Amino acid sequence: MAFLTTNLVQNILNELGQVDPHFGLFEATGGSATTFINTNFGNFENPPEQDVFKNYLAIVVSAGGASPEGKWSVCSGYTDTDYTGTIATVTDAIASGDVIMLAKQDKFPLQQILFAINRGLEYLGDVPQNADTSLSTVSGQTEYSIPVGVKRGLKQVWIEVGEDITEWMQIHDRRNELTAGGTPSVLYLPDWISGYTIRLVYDGPHPKVTTYSSEINEYIHPKVATCASILKLLEWYNRRDENQDSESYFLWLENEYRTKHLPFALAENPIQKTARGPKYSVFNKRPIYHRD
Repeated sequence: MAFLTTNLVQNILNELGQVDPHFGLFEATGGSATTFINTNFGNFENPPEQDVFKNYLAIVVSAGGASPEGKWSVCSGYTDTDYTGTIATVTDAIASGDVIMLAKQDKFPLQQILFAINRGLEYLGDVPQNADTSLSTVSGQTEYSIPVGVKRGLKQVWIEVGEDITEWMQIHDRRNELTAGGTPSVLYLPDWISGYTIRLVYDGPHPKVTTYSSEINEYIHPKVATCASILKLLEWYNRRDENQDSESYFLWLENEYRTKHLPFALAENPIQKTARGPKYSVFNKRPIYHRD
């Protein structure tokens, strides 16, 4: 099952204690695309008061695998007479049995959480990408332009060598020339017969997450992604002028994530990187492989 941004946001809010300890996780008894209802709140000795959830973030944690599962919306009001919260639309109706999370946003707003997630993923370094197959061999040509998005993280070069089935040969006698930012670099390969696909295997930056359904790369363990995101979120929080307190809990927690939680998570769940293939520059003018 894919680990989505919504799962990561839920982890972050829970780990930082922003989920309401009494009413923050419950099964709805009904609702719509713009409301959630939990009549079971009426069974509490001290049920939630009018508008207590205003400006809280409401997340549909579970909806039986169907929409609106994973979606989030800010709560604009709560009516204590009928135990109904009002939210911006989540497109599809919240139904009885759907699990809802309610989390405070006064310290860690959603947009700042998303920004911290992207910073955390960047902090973890490049991750494996889909191989680039945009280039093909040309007889008599030894220079090829490496796409800008590939050049920094290029690890391996393969060339197609199959006739009836696709087979690949890794190329070691190659080199690539460094170029200025924003421009393709030059890949030097031995002369090769025309018409064969060149496969560039590389690592690259994690795609930016923007919505609840943005996927987190599978090579990053959820625990690692959570720790890295929380570290960056706490860095932001602790550097705000109003939070400059040497005795702050969140300042202490930032150090815990920097020195313990994230390093331990990476030690337990290292991010798999593409092995860099050996390379050496030996060029000749004869094709290495011919169609017979």
